[in-house]
Amino acid sequence: MLKKKTCAVFGAAASGVLALGISTALTVPAQASSQEVIHLAVGNNGVVHTDVGTPGLSVGDEFVYADKLFQGGRQIGKDGSSCQVTELRGSKITTNCVLSVQLPKGQITAQSLWVKGSDTVRMAITGGTGAYRGARGELTCDDIQTPKETYRIMLDR
Repeated sequence: MLKKKTCAVFGAAASGVLALGISTALTVPAQASSQEVIHLAVGNNGVVHTDVGTPGLSVGDEFVYADKLFQGGRQIGKDGSSCQVTELRGSKITTNCVLSVQLPKGQITAQSLWVKGSDTVRMAITGGTGAYRGARGELTCDDIQTPKETYRIMLDR
């Protein structure tokens, strides 16, 4: 009888410890990853609109951009992007954009949907080369197509 009580006590204690361990594991916050942030000023270098399909603006049309990238007033890179029209709703033009940023340490790629005319877009970083190989994070473009345009690249490390 004593042996059954001892087993029951140890069994209950083991179950409690297991439950506490699982509870603790589920509530421990994830380790914060470090981030590298790159701030760039953008000098618009040109845009070309390609009209495909129905004459005039329509789904499938493409806008191609090229920019010079600056830090501290000095050009350190360039970019190229294309945005393809995916939806038209009145004056609201939605595009799917792909961006490649070339910097001294390598290249970073990003993409997102953008409503043409909005002055901010947040793009998912999809990869990179050189020092940015396997890059992940977010690239925020502010004041798009204005003399104040900037990129804020937040790389998860």
